[in-house]
Parts: sequence; structure tokens; C-alpha cells
Amino acid sequence: MIAKKISLSICLCILFTNLISQEINFQDSEKKISLLANKILNGETDSIKNDANKELTNYLLQIIDQKKSYLYTFKEIEHISVLQPKDKKFKLFTWFIPYLNGEFEYVGILQICNKRGRKCKTYQLKNNINLTEEIIYNQLDYNTWYGCLYYDIIPIKIDKKRYYTLLGWDGNNEKTTKKIIDILTIDKHNKPFFGANIFDDQKKRILIEYGSQYPISLQYDDELEYIVFDHIEPMDGISKNDFSLYVTNLSYDILKKTPVGWKLEQNIYLNNIK
Repeated sequence: MIAKKISLSICLCILFTNLISQEINFQDSEKKISLLANKILNGETDSIKNDANKELTNYLLQIIDQKKSYLYTFKEIEHISVLQPKDKKFKLFTWFIPYLNGEFEYVGILQICNKRGRKCKTYQLKNNINLTEEIIYNQLDYNTWYGCLYYDIIPIKIDKKRYYTLLGWDGNNEKTTKKIIDILTIDKHNKPFFGANIFDDQKKRILIEYGSQYPISLQYDDELEYIVFDHIEPMDGISKNDFSLYVTNLSYDILKKTPVGWKLEQNIYLNNIK
């Protein structure tokens, strides 16, 4: 009996040591990823930024391919957005390369696993189309991604099917900035798609473009279960589609959760929301 207890204690110590070692490895990986991400942001030339991005992409793909990496939160990574819903269906990494001419390029990696982190599939999102009004009616796959930095996930369930609403940011250029409300779905083969008709019109996503010098807010209110964002319009009232002149009019638009999807209400004043 004593021998069995000693043997069990030794096994537990070895297991604990292995877990600690695994944790330390991931922490060290976070530091390296953060250093490379900082180099992407602050590199003196576009060439330096691109080289750092290639190294970061390859390294991150290696790290998330390691056993149990899916269960690690990566909360200490700097300059990279790491999102995972409560059901742990996927983990989404996005970041951007700010070029010296004021333009941006986006990089995305999506890892889809079961809850235990097994049977994982990893997708590199291909940033090869522009984020324009023309694509708001189209469903897109990971090979036709417009590119942005996602910063929040809001799950919504409709007819027993789960959709993941994504809030994103695109620095675009010196004149305009864009924010995006998109829908991520995952089919039975664990293949991801962006865009779904769960808004109260025919759009599969919502695009908000506005003057870069006039920032707007796009956030989810957990208490109200609303997506709340500034209502924008041309500052002079007539410059339609010149988005560099689009600013908030101090009212808000909200998206409410309903049994059939998101319902849009416009020109709501903050005191009237609650």
C-alpha cells in the first residue's frame, strides 16, 4: 500500500511538472509573439514589417499546432487580438501591418476544434478583397477575406443554430476608417464562412465608414444585449458617399437580439436606450 502511494505521488509530481513546463513554454511563446508583433507595428521600413510578419505567422502556426495549445488563453500577447467564444468552438487571431504610406494589411488565423482541443482545423484567412459596400450582400469563405482586426464576439442562436457576431476595425487610410459587424458560421465539416442573412434586411454584414479624424464607437452592451454604435451622416448634409466627411450626429443606432436575428433601430438617443 505504501509503495502504491509513493508511486502515485511520483506520477502526480511528474504530471504537475509537465503541466508547469507546458505553461512556461506557452508563456515564453507569448513573449516572442509580442516582440514580433511590436516589430510589425514599429519597424522602420515596410520590408522589416513584412519579414517580421512572415516570422510571426509561421511561428504562431507552429505554436497552436502543439498539444493543448487550444486550451491556453494567450491573454498576455500584445498587439494581437485573440478571441474565443464561451463555448470554445474556435480561436481567432487577427492583427495588422501598418505600412508607411498609411495603408494597412490584415492577417488572420482561425483554429476550430472540439471543446477538448482535439480534431483541430486551422485556416489562414486570405486578405485578398476590399472591404466595400459591394460585398455586404455576399457570403465569403476564408480564401476571400476582406481583412480587419476583430475585437469582440457576440454569439446569437436562431432556430437552434449558433451564429457568432464579430465586431471589427479597419484603419483603411488617412481619410476614412471602417468598422464592421459580420457573422461567422461554421458548417458540419468545421469549415468557416463569413456573412449571414440574420439582419432585418438582405445584408449579410454591416459596414460603417467614416472620417478618420472623427472616431466612432461600436460596442456590445452585455446588460441590454444590444450592439450600440454611433449614427453617422455627412457633416454638411449633402456630401453623400464622401465618407471622409461622415461624422456622428450624437445619436446611436442599435442592433437588438430577436428570435430571428438582429433588428436595427436608428437615431436613438442614449437616454432613451435604457
